[in-house]
Amino acid sequence: GTGTIALQNQLSGMTSTSLPTGSVLQVVQDTHGAEQNSTSTTFADTGLTAAITPSSSSSKILVCVQHTGCAKYGTSNNNGLSVSLLRGSSVIAKVSERAGYDASTGYNWIGGLGTDYLDSPNTTNATTYKTQYKSRISGATVRLNDEHTISSITLMEIAG
Repeated sequence: GTGTIALQNQLSGMTSTSLPTGSVLQVVQDTHGAEQNSTSTTFADTGLTAAITPSSSSSKILVCVQHTGCAKYGTSNNNGLSVSLLRGSSVIAKVSERAGYDASTGYNWIGGLGTDYLDSPNTTNATTYKTQYKSRISGATVRLNDEHTISSITLMEIAG
């Protein structure tokens, strides 16, 4: 059918607190495309980080991470790529523990790794999310953003 819906003044005065539970209140994104390699078994920042300031302590944050250009190779057939998701300095999820493991020392193109994680930070303070990565075996190489592909982290505040 056809017709007109009159919304004049219907939305005036509406705030994020008056939106229904489950509404998306804000979206923040960061991307990173610098190729990275590591042979360390100590977690290091991937460069993918984003901060969001929730409008309510009851809000949830949907964290969507996509790492691209992932690979492993090197001196051990037990190697793999480990990636973790952190809120501040605390690990809240493992994205991968040993991605690319294939019982060989050769190059193994993994492609992409990602996760969607629904967090409840219970705060209205600025909250930072980031990822870290490491090699499972010292001296064996893991890689992110091979050929300068673009990885991303997207934060969505969801009304609680």
